[in-house]
Amino acid sequence: MKIGIKKIHESEWLIHIGCASVKVDQFSLALLEITLEHLLALEHGEAHSTLHSYVKLGLKIKDLPDLECQKLLRVVEVKDLLEFMLVAKDEALNELVLRNIGGILAKQLEKDLTLTPEPSDEHAKRAIRRIVEKIFELEYRGEIEFKTEQTRYI
Repeated sequence: MKIGIKKIHESEWLIHIGCASVKVDQFSLALLEITLEHLLALEHGEAHSTLHSYVKLGLKIKDLPDLECQKLLRVVEVKDLLEFMLVAKDEALNELVLRNIGGILAKQLEKDLTLTPEPSDEHAKRAIRRIVEKIFELEYRGEIEFKTEQTRYI
């Protein structure tokens, strides 16, 4: 079966599966990609963790400049951020967040990182989903922008 994906709008996509069409948001499209990666890995007898794919999706935060990271950190729940940081185990992410979240909150997060047990996979996925949805929402509204080496301005 063939799958086609067409971008309708910045935050809306149309997926064609056989003779059916479904409109999805950007996060649902990312979930479809994770699911397809998972199926391909299983087909080849490889192990694949959906949590790892969620974490990889959430690590887009590291591509944000400090100012835009601060905008994002203002709108995400600290509890979600903590759970994401616990499962990601990424030192660069931790540094970025602690540097941009504010002094008092940074100290509390740093303490919580050492004392809080790692959340279950399902709790972590829900936390990461809420963070990534905020990323997509802010990006759609033009409040944050991911700049890459290919980014050019006219």
